[in-house]
Amino acid sequence: MQFHFSDFQDLLLFCMENREVMTTTCMDRNLYNAAAKGNITNFKDHSFERPLEALLTPNKNTVLHISITALENRIESTENNFVRDILNMCPSLLCQVNVKDETPLHVAARYGHANIVKVLIDCARDHPHNQDVENGVEAVRDMLRMVTKVKDTALHEAVRYNHLEVTKLLIKEDPDFSYTVNDVGETPLYIATERNYEELVKEILHNCKSPAYDGPLGRTALHAAIIWDNREATDKILKKIGGAITKKADQEGWTPLHLAAYLDQSNSTELLLGHDSQVAYMKNKEGRTPVHIAAHRANERLMKMIIDRCPDCCELVDNRGWNALHFAVEANRPDSVVGLILENSSFSNLLNEKDDEGNTPLHHQYSLYFKYAKKNLMDHPRVDKMAFNKNNHNAYQVTLTSDKLSTKEKMKIWLKSRRHSRRVFVEHEPKFREDLRKDLKRRRKEYLDEAAETHLVVAALITTVTFAAAITMPGGFVGTGGDPHYEGSAILRRNVAFKVFIITDAISLVLSSSAVATHLFLPVLVIWNSESDKTRQALLELAYGFILMAMGAMVLAFITGAYAVLAHSLDLAITTCVIGSFSFLIISFICGMYNKDLGIDAFISRKYKRLKRCIKSWPRPFRAV
Repeated sequence: MQFHFSDFQDLLLFCMENREVMTTTCMDRNLYNAAAKGNITNFKDHSFERPLEALLTPNKNTVLHISITALENRIESTENNFVRDILNMCPSLLCQVNVKDETPLHVAARYGHANIVKVLIDCARDHPHNQDVENGVEAVRDMLRMVTKVKDTALHEAVRYNHLEVTKLLIKEDPDFSYTVNDVGETPLYIATERNYEELVKEILHNCKSPAYDGPLGRTALHAAIIWDNREATDKILKKIGGAITKKADQEGWTPLHLAAYLDQSNSTELLLGHDSQVAYMKNKEGRTPVHIAAHRANERLMKMIIDRCPDCCELVDNRGWNALHFAVEANRPDSVVGLILENSSFSNLLNEKDDEGNTPLHHQYSLYFKYAKKNLMDHPRVDKMAFNKNNHNAYQVTLTSDKLSTKEKMKIWLKSRRHSRRVFVEHEPKFREDLRKDLKRRRKEYLDEAAETHLVVAALITTVTFAAAITMPGGFVGTGGDPHYEGSAILRRNVAFKVFIITDAISLVLSSSAVATHLFLPVLVIWNSESDKTRQALLELAYGFILMAMGAMVLAFITGAYAVLAHSLDLAITTCVIGSFSFLIISFICGMYNKDLGIDAFISRKYKRLKRCIKSWPRPFRAV
């Protein structure tokens, strides 16, 4: 069965119309293997029940699709002959598509078979029905422009898999075609730029007369070049396509300069501003300009580049009314970018500018990092320290509502605010006092709960360890073969170090047990006491003291017990004792470093005063006169 076509366009039309009709469920195994191996003999010597174009796999791959796909481990020159011979036998295979609408050219471009691509192009050009050169060129271009179901051309495939030689061949045959986007919005230029295939980018820009540059999400190839901070690609795209591309924004309104500001791409920023400085004034959907983005990201160098070119762009505000200084104080490392604005007197109008909520940059700075700020706006002479927002709050009052500060820090700021503002002080002082009292009570309860859990666990561990140490006895016990009078007693009972071990172990056991008992009675005592928080804190402090002393006694018990057992090896005994003594040094160091936080001085002072009162209240003996 043979088909004859008047020209190449009829062949294409035939393939498109009959791709659903010419279907088979499978291909003969011998023919499939012959196609995979590039063996043309099987096809020349075989009498087919169906034409070659009807020999299809379940996915409608022809013998030409199979042969090109399997080419990886074979010599291309051999395959070139197979492709030519099979196309001579059945020219319609040249543009016949599979279930994905992929032609053999798509497959060859995907796998980078440049020689096969050249053969396919030559076959399209040299088709017998193409009588003149013009028809041959048109036939090649029609084949190159065929798209798959996802709208990919052969050039899309070649670029995606970084095949430079194939790309050169395809562009050379059709330099005028713009290559529109596929289903996901990609053009060949965008794919090459996004994947940073520099040679492919150069090839497309140099040889395509007007390459399409669109990408997904409304982005362009210039956006992709900015992401890589590829100065060379950025420069070539700008020169080839022109200034219009610098103002192309994506779906979120981000121009390439917005991206450069976000990623701190100084090389690209210099090129963009040099090509068209007006892009510095463009806003995204949130109303943010590139200088807003740079300020918020604390990209000082890039922000300076934009300001040097377009100093008045700092006056622009976003949809919330924020200017560049509002964004600067919100940055992760604000001091550098805040300082950049504060040091320039021409930006003084930004210092007291209010957003839609009436907040100045000072309000934002104090609500975020008041205690860490080095470039503090409060220290600037042109800043209005008494500025109030729409809630009638100045910077100090805004700080008091921040979750980033402790109650103690808020108290300091509150006391300072009494001197700086009288407008809302009288109205808000009672409420703040009540809120502060509730906050302190809540924090106190949380602290006491955590402390109680920790104390109980530590005390129980010390009790367990000291009890076990007393039962096991260092040195062991007198056995049945010894003096019956001392049978079962400790072998080291007359050793001085052993005696100290027993005493200190007993002290540690008693103290830790007392701490456990204190926690045991704690709930009962708190319930029946009107000042439950104070009682609970006092009992926890008592248990805290018991545990500290128990730890010291336990360490002494270990040192003396080890010395008693190792007395015959004096060097080892002394070394063990010295190492054990380091525990006291560590505890002393911690207590010294964090004396104020731990409240040790206050604890000792309270207990000392209480002891003095107890001594004074002791009954004195009556002396007769």
